[in-house]
Amino acid sequence: MSEVEMMRQVASDRLIWLRLMEKAINDIDGVLGSLKRDVAEISQQVAARNEDMTLQPSEEEVEEEEKSDD
Repeated sequence: MSEVEMMRQVASDRLIWLRLMEKAINDIDGVLGSLKRDVAEISQQVAARNEDMTLQPSEEEVEEEEKSDD
């Protein structure tokens, strides 16, 4: 095998590794992006639920109001 062929083989091997790592990084970026979107959606839902809970009177407040009306 000539020196040029060996250099091509080494370059080819390196290119394969680079492509593999690039794919892995892209996959990880996709997973992280999806995770961030899911976390943001859940955070919004929890915030909306908590806001609804603070706006609605509790059962105790309703009972106290009914007693004071009597």
